[in-house]
Amino acid sequence: MATHQQEAHPSWLRRTASQLGRDYAYVVPGMFISVFAFAVLLTLFTLGVGTVIIWVGAIILPFTLAIAGAFADLSRVRLRMLGIDFAPVQYQPRQRGVLGTMKTLSDPRRWLDLVFEGLIAFPMRLFTFVFAVTWSAIALGGLTFWIWGATLPRGTSLIELILDAMFGGAIPASITGSFWVDAVFNLVLGIIAIVTLPWVMRGLALLDASVTKAALLGGSSGVSNRPGPPRQDAPGSGAAAQPRPRIRTEGTARGQSLSADGWAWIVAGAAAVALLAVTWPVLAAAYEWNVVVSMVLAVAQSAAVVLAVRWAVAAILLDVFTITGSILYVAAAGPLVDLPLPWPVTLLIAHSLIVLLVALRRPWPWSVIAWFGGLVPSGLLLAILDGTDLPGHVMANIIVAASVSGGVAVIGIVIRQLTQSRGALDTERRASAEQTAKRQELEERNRIAQELHDVVAHSMSVIAVQSTTAKYRIEGLDDRAVGEFASIADSSRRALTEMRGLLSLLRTDSDAPLAPQPELADLEALIESTRQSGARIDFTALDSQGEPAQLAAVAASVPSATGLTAYRIVQESLSNAVRHSPGADVHVSVRRETDALSIRVENGLASEALAASPSPGSGMGLVGLRGRAAALGGQVTAGPTATGYLLTARLPLQ
Repeated sequence: MATHQQEAHPSWLRRTASQLGRDYAYVVPGMFISVFAFAVLLTLFTLGVGTVIIWVGAIILPFTLAIAGAFADLSRVRLRMLGIDFAPVQYQPRQRGVLGTMKTLSDPRRWLDLVFEGLIAFPMRLFTFVFAVTWSAIALGGLTFWIWGATLPRGTSLIELILDAMFGGAIPASITGSFWVDAVFNLVLGIIAIVTLPWVMRGLALLDASVTKAALLGGSSGVSNRPGPPRQDAPGSGAAAQPRPRIRTEGTARGQSLSADGWAWIVAGAAAVALLAVTWPVLAAAYEWNVVVSMVLAVAQSAAVVLAVRWAVAAILLDVFTITGSILYVAAAGPLVDLPLPWPVTLLIAHSLIVLLVALRRPWPWSVIAWFGGLVPSGLLLAILDGTDLPGHVMANIIVAASVSGGVAVIGIVIRQLTQSRGALDTERRASAEQTAKRQELEERNRIAQELHDVVAHSMSVIAVQSTTAKYRIEGLDDRAVGEFASIADSSRRALTEMRGLLSLLRTDSDAPLAPQPELADLEALIESTRQSGARIDFTALDSQGEPAQLAAVAASVPSATGLTAYRIVQESLSNAVRHSPGADVHVSVRRETDALSIRVENGLASEALAASPSPGSGMGLVGLRGRAAALGGQVTAGPTATGYLLTARLPLQ
């Protein structure tokens, strides 16, 4: 146990150090990249807007968007370095010529890249960089203070101020001002900083990555390429073993390139920070309100803006609380100053932004409630001041607030309705494209089915008839030849039966009534029929312990789709062995393991008498087997050996 713990600690330390290094490699370079991006993009955008009137900006602005996209791609690469995977972001396809270059200005994804890389990334990454450097400096400086601290001029230290405040100067200055007290304090501070450094850096990296992911990635978090579970459309059929292919249309191939939720959070967060930074000093300085009251109102209003992105009820209630508090404070504060009251400008902006966010993200009654809820406290103020001399600018301020916020609500409702209408139209177009693709697929399948019916099925029917009537048409056949013809007739009739089911499946887009498909328990019949062709086949069924067992017992707990796939693998392997190595011995084994079914088919080299004329093959058999196994999450490996050829397969049972 002690040895295990000693081995675990270095492993934990290595993982922590590795993660800390990745976080540093993500956070620190990000600031320098953002500084460069901010300088380049701001310069180009300003130059492009300033020269658009003489058409020079028409060339500079697309170039600016292209550079913004390059910086955005770099940010996405950095996300992958941090271990965040995602689906590729889709842009509108570029077109040649001047007009094609101009059309890049209509791509909203490129403009969002410009906004993020040019405005949002720089302050965010500057904050994470400064915080990371400061925390690292505290850790390093605190741990090494006892080495270099003595060289600094002595003054009032931080620990001295803390001790004097705590004990009221009861501790002598010779102790509180001692270098060693200061050194111990800095050492403790450094230890705390170095211990918490991995978590601090992890939080800074995740903050940057979360904002970057919300701004630069699409609405979906990613696309998984891992195979899903097999379809169970028709248990026991071939269709159950392989998933239905995904239909790709022009509408769905482009993917989702924008993240409305991500940008809503980013805009709301940026607006909340700006409002908090402005509202508090404006109310405290310009309006001469109490500092604590100003802080509470500013924090509450900013929080309401953020809550409006997802929690509309909480945002509306907090907005009403803030406006009510402002109006009650105005009513109780005495004479009204000659400023916009009872709706300060910052509170009006915040209320309008809340109404807009609710209108964009909720049905229209919610925006009406948000708008009306903010006006109820104004009626309360009019009732409180009834019979008094109400300054004219107060009524004008209330009218302006109602008009502005109401207009914002209408704009938000209209934008939401237009967006929903466009989304419904896009959905209808995608559905139409999918139906067209399905119709084309069905037509192609019908054509293939017709070709199979006219060519292959006809030839198999001729073989079945000829082999069945051979003993009547050809005189002097011995019993062995008659048995061979009977085996050929039986095999051809089986092939015709399976082909009829395949033709029915190809000719319909729904589940076709199919003949019973073979299962694992039918392997013995398959091997026996193959032996009639003259092949020497040795078959063994094994249980989970590797001991010989009855095939029926092994197949009892195997799912039908897995059993069908195992049957097809052995069938194709035997066909290849008979075709390419005629006369060789074949060894087949099937083992039921704890969580998988293992198959092994090995054949020797072809006999010298028959090796000169092996039957040719298309090379598609192994490809099909690998596809069947992959659909179940398994795998097939095959290749030549020193003594012949070996195929192994492993099919999960879960």
